[in-house]
Amino acid sequence: MSKLRSVIRHEYLTIIRQPSFWIVMVSMPLIIGVIIGLNYMSNQSGTERIEEVARELETVVVVDKSSLINKDVVEQSGLSLGDPSKTDTLLEAVREGESQGLVVFPEDLASSQKYNIYVNTSDITTISAVTSLSDNLLKTSLFIPLGSPEIIALAQNGASSTLTFYEDGQQTAGFNEYIAPGLFVILFYIIFAFSVGYMLTSISEEKENRSMEMVLTYVKPRTLIVGKLLGVSLVTLTQLVFFATMGTIALIVAQQMGSLALPFGLDLSQVVLDPVTLLLSTGYLIAGFLMFAGFMTTVAAIAPSAKEANNFSSVFYIGAFIPFYFIVMLVTDPKNPISTFLTYFPLTSPVVTLVRNTVGNMDPLMAWTALATMTLFMMLSIWIAVRAFRLGALEFAQTVRLSTLFTRS
Repeated sequence: MSKLRSVIRHEYLTIIRQPSFWIVMVSMPLIIGVIIGLNYMSNQSGTERIEEVARELETVVVVDKSSLINKDVVEQSGLSLGDPSKTDTLLEAVREGESQGLVVFPEDLASSQKYNIYVNTSDITTISAVTSLSDNLLKTSLFIPLGSPEIIALAQNGASSTLTFYEDGQQTAGFNEYIAPGLFVILFYIIFAFSVGYMLTSISEEKENRSMEMVLTYVKPRTLIVGKLLGVSLVTLTQLVFFATMGTIALIVAQQMGSLALPFGLDLSQVVLDPVTLLLSTGYLIAGFLMFAGFMTTVAAIAPSAKEANNFSSVFYIGAFIPFYFIVMLVTDPKNPISTFLTYFPLTSPVVTLVRNTVGNMDPLMAWTALATMTLFMMLSIWIAVRAFRLGALEFAQTVRLSTLFTRS
């Protein structure tokens, strides 16, 4: 047991003491924060630019030959109505730069549904502003007969809706039920991106630099592999705590700024925490992580170099992202044979089960069977990893054949 603790401690401290570990950990939320900050500043700059353009638009003239444009709407927009008989003169003023723009609504506007805009600029912001303003002039003028400004705004912009969900005669939380289990899908990819590869790197590099020979004189292969898995698991836990802390801080800041708006009627205050669903998600996450870690260990043990190990490991990275090519089917057609196959297939089962558990389209029998199957594959992957490590740890010149994993003692 003391040797196992030593391996766990060594593996954990070796990883978290690497400057690159903390650089990546800190840089991710930092980069996201910088992006959000730049977006905020660009919005502020955009607002100032829009105000500047609005002042420039005061020289834009509107010519209405269709009799559809309301004079009051034009004046309230800060523009002026031009004499239709002087259209050519007004157009010449735009060419010479005396006027910023000219909007001409033709006589056949109702039938052609087309009008002309002339501007003396190549600035995209100004062009967009003139185009948008012209469109709003037309729409508002046509909606004037509806009555009040509120009704006009309703006709133009529509209205937001409040979603209420029912199932089996009972009101449910709807999409808010997906938030908590959905986070486990994100957590899996965070773990997969940052932690699973540590097993591959640790084993392959120690094997390549031949430090493995000395290690094996101190501990048994099984103790070493299990210790490394547990050490990497602690690293993963450290990462999750760190990102959870950063996410909580970001959430509090967003709420204080009043800028937090989630789609589909999601409300963080109404998040549903179903114990069974969360238990299954936790099981899928842990079993999936350890299963992939076992696969990576096997690859590192049988490959003669770290470079070849990385090449072989690509199949597992591909497998983890395959479910996204079938995401619509997994969500909308859970009884499809392909959905069932992907649910139980080792390389796709972690993500598929997490996604299906999020939307709740697995019956209890399938959900627990999938977890049991994944746990079996996890144990098998670790057993194969230990055996591969025992056979390949001292093989520095050639790749260990997979057939020997089951034939040699």
